[in-house]
Amino acid sequence: TKVDDGPVLALVHFQGRLLVGIGRTLRLYEMGKRQLLRKCELRGLPTYVKTLQAAGDRAYVGDMLQSMQFVRYDSTANRLVLVANDRTPRPITCQELLDLNTVAVGDKFGNVSVLRLPRGADAAAVDTSGTRALWDSSREDSTPKLETLCHYHIGEVVTGMTRASLVAGGAESLIYVTVTGRIGALVPFASRDDVDFYTRLEGCLRTDASRPTGREPQAYRSYYAPVKHVVDGDLCENYGKLTHDEQKKIAERLDRTVGEI
Repeated sequence: TKVDDGPVLALVHFQGRLLVGIGRTLRLYEMGKRQLLRKCELRGLPTYVKTLQAAGDRAYVGDMLQSMQFVRYDSTANRLVLVANDRTPRPITCQELLDLNTVAVGDKFGNVSVLRLPRGADAAAVDTSGTRALWDSSREDSTPKLETLCHYHIGEVVTGMTRASLVAGGAESLIYVTVTGRIGALVPFASRDDVDFYTRLEGCLRTDASRPTGREPQAYRSYYAPVKHVVDGDLCENYGKLTHDEQKKIAERLDRTVGEI
């Protein structure tokens, strides 16, 4: 099937059909006898569709410059409806769906963010009463905005990410790879106590750990936007490189022993 609307950068299976990102258009195809049959499409996306995932009746569209767009397929009207988009422009390079309302994205500036659909935004996307004005639904400020749950600056272009377990039977982590071949993981905390402990440990090491480059760790991790709800594991790892006296001083401030830390 020939297309002339732009480059095809993303394809995904969607309810027995094929969902395709063609330039600024999101198009749904069905298999025909000789070629693919166009069923419906959503035009007017910001730039180019770079990444694409689907779950249920939703499609998660990563734009080349303007971050994420959540799209819903209305089967009764056979149309694709924009549910929500991100208020912050991000040049998306990869994405991974965490649940039906949450997606993790990486951008070409070396940031990893977790975005979530606000509660109730999906229900308002499809107008079942038919009373919504056409001009009202097309206004940019009427589209719900995604919430940023987490933000963290990796420092290298993130080229891919996936959910996987680091050990057999263990909890899933978000594994990412960068353009230089680096492999990293974002591991979710299982309890509030762990969050409090590592947050306090990170705070102590920001002042006590050595800085080979002289840069402040928090300022580096907040290079493009303030770091949010992520603990710097690379910084916490430096605890083992401190002298015994420095380790003991930090342990006393945390009410722990050196062995427990």
